[in-house]
Amino acid sequence: MVGSHKWVVVTGISGSGRTTALRALEDIGYFCVDNLPASLVAALHDTLTESGDEGLVAVGIGVRGGILLDDLEAAIGVLEGRGERVELVFLDCADRVLIRRFAETRRRHPLLRDGTLSESIAQERLALLPLRERTLQLIDTTDFNLHELKRHVQRIFATVDGGPRLVVSVVSFGFKYGIPREADYIFDVRFLANPYFIQQLRPQTGLDAAVRDHVFDHGGDELVERLDALIQWALPRHADEGRTLVTLALGCTGGRHRSVAIAEAIGARIAAQSLGRVTVRHRDIGELAGQDER
Repeated sequence: MVGSHKWVVVTGISGSGRTTALRALEDIGYFCVDNLPASLVAALHDTLTESGDEGLVAVGIGVRGGILLDDLEAAIGVLEGRGERVELVFLDCADRVLIRRFAETRRRHPLLRDGTLSESIAQERLALLPLRERTLQLIDTTDFNLHELKRHVQRIFATVDGGPRLVVSVVSFGFKYGIPREADYIFDVRFLANPYFIQQLRPQTGLDAAVRDHVFDHGGDELVERLDALIQWALPRHADEGRTLVTLALGCTGGRHRSVAIAEAIGARIAAQSLGRVTVRHRDIGELAGQDER
């Protein structure tokens, strides 16, 4: 049996942006339903099939819907048994940001009863841990505002001119600020000569030619060649396994010089070889932080 829909199931930690993600999917043509109990997924499929509605479907399932791992696994199993393609997406976020978001919106955490907000978040994390660990499509929203998260989701799920389905997110970062939680691969480039210790290069970043030349004159070129060989081998295999997003994180001490230069070069290599659609983001570059798609 071959289904007529593409299903995306969006779940994750409360406050991590599930509603924003669903709105982003709705804007690119998905039929979206939020806060759907997992036990009703099969009924929704029946309704869409009977109505003759074919196409893209996204459902948001969270603790408000009484989510249980077994219920969600069963629902996905039903859809796949009916021939539908299903992608499970898990949204996560750092606790400090979740606490700030709940405070700003004055919303109550769905599990909050008599304890604290921090305790409710910890309780939810424990309950969803098995689901998080089995999810291939993990999106960490800690460093995204609403508009950035919307663009990120649309880049992952929008099909462009029949081009590569896989999206490769390349992130530069500084180890002093913590490792990106969403990374599939983490590469430490701190063994490269540090431009920070050259007075005229210190105020610049890896986006500047002088810093880039210094990095590549001191081992950066060989590093990119070696990483490129691994990436060319690995990315097609990720795509064969059904992945739509792979995140490569490159870190130096502060995230302004070496990691930025290497991330730019790796992103350009992937884009030139048509291994996937590429986004490059420099998380810790400071006021120049931004995101670019290639």
